[in-house]
Amino acid sequence: MSNNKEFSSEKSSSVKNVLIIGAGGYIGGALCRKFSQTEDFAALALVRPSSDIEGIKPFCKEIIRSQEADISSNDVAQAIRKHDITTVINVAWHIPLESTKEAQFAFDRIPLEAALHGASAVSPDIHVITTSGNFSLITTNGGRITETPPPKGYKLPEYLVCLDLLAGVNVLKDGLVEEYISNGGNASIVYPSSVYGSAPTRGGFWDFAIQQFITGKPHQGSQPFPPDFMTAWIHVEDLADCYIGVARFGSKGGHYLAAPENLSVSQVSTLFAQAAQVEFLAPVFENKDKVIFDDSHTKEVLQLQWKYKVADEIKGWVERIKELGTYFLE
Repeated sequence: MSNNKEFSSEKSSSVKNVLIIGAGGYIGGALCRKFSQTEDFAALALVRPSSDIEGIKPFCKEIIRSQEADISSNDVAQAIRKHDITTVINVAWHIPLESTKEAQFAFDRIPLEAALHGASAVSPDIHVITTSGNFSLITTNGGRITETPPPKGYKLPEYLVCLDLLAGVNVLKDGLVEEYISNGGNASIVYPSSVYGSAPTRGGFWDFAIQQFITGKPHQGSQPFPPDFMTAWIHVEDLADCYIGVARFGSKGGHYLAAPENLSVSQVSTLFAQAAQVEFLAPVFENKDKVIFDDSHTKEVLQLQWKYKVADEIKGWVERIKELGTYFLE
């Protein structure tokens, strides 16, 4: 379904330049590819000196390496000034994951603060798009979940304790962004749901998590498999479209939820096992907290139409995992 058109140097001079931090990662690679297919944007990647850029080279107008081992606000500011950047998108995530959310946050805040402070050093008009996650929006009350951030001091439901590292780090990062916005900064937050599908670079978190749920045990020192709970799912290509929508239509202080399909972990694992042709007896899932993700507002304001469904893409997802060598069910 994707169109792998490479970056064209013949784009119009009216094209807006977007700086992507974390371009070498799973979501970042898909972003570079998607932006290269638009008529109104060109992607520039800001990466660390050690980053592998082969997967994103065809899709980027330019790839900029940071001056030091970590990306700094000075790197961002220089890129903005030199290349007339209008939007900065941060999808960077420290890999491998640290053992605590505090340790993970210490790494993840570096590119985030570089994006925020680098943009503000140049112009208040630079739009910074940051990344959180749908687990940051779930409270113990459950129910209908939208892009509206929960109140301060809220508690996560007990079944998300195993994902406290992911959700907790995002909440800490969101706090930095909200403070930036409250001080007049031009920033938005995107809340991706559980991301699947093929990207030009590496695989995603759920490549392992779903297989671990099916086998009932962690694989080679990975994080423990998740319990059964309701989440939402988005194909990485649809998620890239969401970021492009925020770049086009997003507003200062905007919050955007990308959550097309509500499916429990066991429901997706069942589809995965069927596609992989392995035996799996799924537990009975009861959505006791009646959690449902509703991204209708985001779709409306960003003029989005989701193109992918898990059931249609699950076979391709399994095959991609085999290509990456991260398949271990056999």
